[in-house]
Amino acid sequence: MVKRDFIRNILLTILAVLVLLLLRIFVFSTYRVMREDANSYLRTGDLVTISKKEEPAYKDFVVYRVAGKSHIGRIIAKPKDSVTYMDDIFYLNNKVEEQSYIEKLKSKYHSKNGENPFTADFTIATLTKGKYQQLPKEKYLILNDNRTNTKDSRTFGLIKRSQIKGVVTFRLLPMKDFGFVKKE
Repeated sequence: MVKRDFIRNILLTILAVLVLLLLRIFVFSTYRVMREDANSYLRTGDLVTISKKEEPAYKDFVVYRVAGKSHIGRIIAKPKDSVTYMDDIFYLNNKVEEQSYIEKLKSKYHSKNGENPFTADFTIATLTKGKYQQLPKEKYLILNDNRTNTKDSRTFGLIKRSQIKGVVTFRLLPMKDFGFVKKE
């Protein structure tokens, strides 16, 4: 009786570990937010989960890879969108688009730097050296909320869908911020 229970418990443990391993490989993963990725919402050291199956959407935080290194940023535009950033105003498809999620960072920046723009002017054409006027299929424009950190699409170029590892969906640590990640 004891031997049979012991074998059953070992098999159940192996099965549970196997299920968790398969979920980690195919459905979700974790990512630790680095100093250069941090912003007013995701802070250095936060541990977040990323969903590999969720389709990236406008304003989602995503983890993506460039040259073997992972980065985290926010999707600012998706395929077929046109973008212009001029005089710190964001135009998406020729309409002014509010970005309330960067207002705190923008105000802090302006208090130190006066009227210098928080986000330098650019368009899809300037980022792609005139190759595109709008985002092509399977490519995304990803920016850091801290716009002074240009290690995003402004440096790496448009991000291919295949480079996106997943959408940030949940914050595991710190425990005081445990919960779903909001888009704004």
